[in-house]
Amino acid sequence: MSKATDEFDVVVIGAGAAGMAAAAHLSRHRKSVCILEARERVGGRIFSVRPRGNAFPLELGAEFIHGESEAVFEQLRLSGDVAVDAGQTRYRARRPGELQQTEDLFENMKERLKRIPKPRADLPFAEFLEQHKRALPPEIRAFATMLVQGFDGADPARASAKEILKEWAGGSSADAPTFRPQRGYGALIDSLVGSLDPSHVCLQLHSIVTEVKWQRGQVKVLLTRHGELSEVHAKQAIVTLPLGVMQLPPLAPGSVLFSPQLIRKQMPFSRLIMGPAIKLALCFSKPFWTEIEDRRHRDIAFFFAQGAPFPTFWSTLPVRSSILYAWSGGPNASRIVARTTDEVLRPALASLGQIFGKDRNYRRMLEGVYWHDWQNDPYSCGAYSYAGVGGGPARKQLAQSVEQTLFFAGEALDEEEPSAVGGAINTGRKAAEQLLASE
Repeated sequence: MSKATDEFDVVVIGAGAAGMAAAAHLSRHRKSVCILEARERVGGRIFSVRPRGNAFPLELGAEFIHGESEAVFEQLRLSGDVAVDAGQTRYRARRPGELQQTEDLFENMKERLKRIPKPRADLPFAEFLEQHKRALPPEIRAFATMLVQGFDGADPARASAKEILKEWAGGSSADAPTFRPQRGYGALIDSLVGSLDPSHVCLQLHSIVTEVKWQRGQVKVLLTRHGELSEVHAKQAIVTLPLGVMQLPPLAPGSVLFSPQLIRKQMPFSRLIMGPAIKLALCFSKPFWTEIEDRRHRDIAFFFAQGAPFPTFWSTLPVRSSILYAWSGGPNASRIVARTTDEVLRPALASLGQIFGKDRNYRRMLEGVYWHDWQNDPYSCGAYSYAGVGGGPARKQLAQSVEQTLFFAGEALDEEEPSAVGGAINTGRKAAEQLLASE
C-alpha cells in the first residue's frame, strides 16, 4: 500500500497520540488505514528528545500523567513500560531565596471553594473569584489565578468557572498523584507505531493536508507531500487535528478546508480555546538548587514564583539530575516574545532569580537549553485546550461523528481527561470504536 492514491478503508489525519491510538485499534480489526502526518515525526505534541550524553529523554511537550489515567497506564503495560511517581513537594517563593510549602495553601483554597455555591450560570473564572472575594482572601485568589494560568494554560478572564471547578474536584486536578512514563512518552508513541500491522497500515510523514472532500461513505483528502500534490481516498476518516488548527479561518496559512463545511461543529469549536504555553528544559552543570540552604531543597519537585514571567519550575524527581524545567502558561506565555532561544531564556533566568536569589550566575552554570515553540508551530497552533464560558458541552459535541463518515478525536474532545495524553488516547480509541460500530 505505497501509493498515495490507493483506496483505504480509513484515513487518519494526524499521527499524535489520538491518531496513533485510533490507527492501532483499527489495525487490530484488520482495516486498511492510511495515516497522514504533516511533520517529519510521529507524536504530535508529544516530543521527546535525547541529547547526546543524557541518560533519559527530555520532554518538550507532554511529560506528566495527571492522576491514575487508565488509558495511559494500559498503554504503558502494553509497551512493557511502567509509570514512576513524580515528586509531589511544592514550594513557592515568598521573596527571593525564601521558600514556603504550598500544600497548606492548596488545601485551604479547596476547602474554601467547597463552601461556595457552584455558579448556576457559567462565567469567567476571574469574575467568579471577584464575586467571592469576601470568602476568598487575596492570597487564595492570587494562588487560584496562578494555578489556572499555569496548570491549565488558561486565561482566567476567558476560562469557564464551571469547568475549572469541576476539574479541581476530579481525579486529574493539579493536586492529584502525578507520574511520568519511566522511558518517556516518546517510547509510548513508539509502542503504538510498533503495534501497527504493516500489511494493513500505511504511515505517511511530511504529508500536509489541505482539504477534506467528503460525502456519506466517501472521503478524498488532498495534500502536499515533499512539495507535490497528492490525494488519498477512503470510505471514512478520523480527524485528529489540534483544536488550534481546526479553528483557523478558511484559506488561512495552515488551515484545512472541509467540503462541505462542518456547520454544526462551528459553535462548539468557538467555545473551546487553545491555550499558549512555553516550556524550557534547562540543563545545568550541577543541580545548584539541591545544594543551597544546607541542602534543604534537594527533595523539592516544584518551585513557584508568583508574578514571574515563568512562574513554575520543576525538577526531574525521582530521578536525580541537573535539569530544571521552566513553564509559563496562559497570559504569562502570551506576553513572552519567544522567537529565539535567547529571547525566551532571559525571562526564564530572571524568574529563577525570584526563587533562588538574584546573586547567582545562572547563565554561567547553564550547559544547554531545549524547547519547542508550540504557538508558532503551524501543526499545533498552541499547547492544549481549555473550555471558555459555556464550553462545558462542547467536547462531547465535537466528538460526534458526521454522517457516519467523519469521526473526530484529540485531547480537546475528551470529557474525562481533557488536555492530556490520556484524553487523546481515549478519544482515538472511541473514534475507532464508533467507526467500526457504524458498519
